[in-house]
Amino acid sequence: MNNLLVLVLFGSMIFGEFQRLPGLPLYLHDLVLIGFLLVNLRRLKLFRPILWFALAAFVSLVMAAFKLPFNKILTAALYLLRFLAYSLLIDLKIDRRWLLIFSSGVALLGLAQYFFVPDTRFLAGLNWDDHYYRLLSTLLDPNFTGIILVLGLVLIYLSRPVSKRLLGLHFLALLLTYSRSSYLALVAAALYLAWLKKKLQWFVLGLAILALALVLLPRPGGEGVKLERVLSGQQRLTNYRLGIDLWRQSPVFGLGFNTLKYYRDNPLSHSAGGLDSSLLFVLATTGIVGLLAYLNLLRCLWKKSLLLRVSLVALLVHSLFVNSLFYSFAMIWLFSLASLDKAKSSGKL
Repeated sequence: MNNLLVLVLFGSMIFGEFQRLPGLPLYLHDLVLIGFLLVNLRRLKLFRPILWFALAAFVSLVMAAFKLPFNKILTAALYLLRFLAYSLLIDLKIDRRWLLIFSSGVALLGLAQYFFVPDTRFLAGLNWDDHYYRLLSTLLDPNFTGIILVLGLVLIYLSRPVSKRLLGLHFLALLLTYSRSSYLALVAAALYLAWLKKKLQWFVLGLAILALALVLLPRPGGEGVKLERVLSGQQRLTNYRLGIDLWRQSPVFGLGFNTLKYYRDNPLSHSAGGLDSSLLFVLATTGIVGLLAYLNLLRCLWKKSLLLRVSLVALLVHSLFVNSLFYSFAMIWLFSLASLDKAKSSGKL
């Protein structure tokens, strides 16, 4: 039963946004995960650092109930329940092959989309960003697709034996996302690993290969394929300032976990619920209390394995530009990695 549910879980994730349930803030893989957790209910226990963060997020929602209608608080609380459900994957042994099936599926479908449906500007009518000749895959966003491909590259490189075909597949797909935040995430992960292994010369060689590949990338047209573009950088600075302004409204407990869309001009946008920095998102929604609890959670995850540390480096760098630490598919990946290698420490404070 477990193997079947895991197969359906990661198999459904390959279809990304296309398995979102109509009219509901849920994915098909959320329902599968609930079934997966129910089957293993006796084995599960909440990782204590997650409990502390969940408590901080819950308190933020209680405080937000004095400002927002109950139905909005209830909707926001569903995201906290999803976070808790994903975190329970830590107690289950997830085979890394399922993660690679997911990332490889994203890469293959992304390449198919890039070559057969390169003009995705029609997605703007569905409140997605419009892109032209960028690899979006089924996740419908080049930045989120990019970080999944980077995490796949890290997992492939740290697995034995290393599959050169999978490395090439993920690297090619990553290049075609034109996602600078994902490129930086890959560079940061490679630099950290090279520093640990004392093989900085290999990092320099890899950086040169990446730079050459970026120079040779096609530029078919559109602003998105210009790596020197500055508009998105200016928009992120504006977003950071907005995040700081929102945090100042309630600095201790925040505005309420996942309530930001109720303070935004365009609540229907797919990015309205977050900010362009994951840690700033935590600060604005759960305040200083929640940020300290979340940093403690990251600290405990950091101790679990080399694979998790390198992946966290990539995610933390990427999350400076996109709210990737709270992206559904990235959270499942992160907590699944935590299940691969049990830490010697219990993760207790």
